[in-house]
Amino acid sequence: MPIAQVLMIVLLLAVPVRAGAQAASQPEVFSGTAQIKNATGALSGTVEVRLRRVTPEFDRKAVETALKEGGYPRFVTAIRNAPEVGQLVLAGGAPVAIRYARERIDATGRRVVLVTDKPVFFVGGARADANVAARKGFEVAVIEIRIDAKGAGTGSMAAAARVRPDGDGGVLLDDFAEELITLANVARKPS
Repeated sequence: MPIAQVLMIVLLLAVPVRAGAQAASQPEVFSGTAQIKNATGALSGTVEVRLRRVTPEFDRKAVETALKEGGYPRFVTAIRNAPEVGQLVLAGGAPVAIRYARERIDATGRRVVLVTDKPVFFVGGARADANVAARKGFEVAVIEIRIDAKGAGTGSMAAAARVRPDGDGGVLLDDFAEELITLANVARKPS
């Protein structure tokens, strides 16, 4: 059963970005290990984020306005219409388009929030007894990566998610899985 989680950062709406922090034209690649564990077992695999640029201001505002004014249905449409800014690859599989990338830099390092235009994995959804109808509405994946000044970090991922405004300018995240997927040993690969 999906659970709602309030993100610790303001995910999509009004996140200040330090000027000149990351040039939008500088591609980056982050790699790490995705890990999920529940009462019946554990699963892990590689994750790679190929980020070509952060989302330009015009596209970012269009996505954020769609969520704020039109809710999740308009948000999904806006994400799918946004230009691709990168790719997410799980366990060497097919790349999935990243259509939203936002970063925030503070004294501890960088936080990068990414949204794909479709879900990438339904944790528990492949079981024979899985309720396929329960997947309906989980149409994106949301990833958060935290990188320190040395380029090492951690993160989390809702591999099948939906988002909604919380009424206070933040965002609530509904994840198909009971727990977020942990991203461990995240490192920025040298260019």
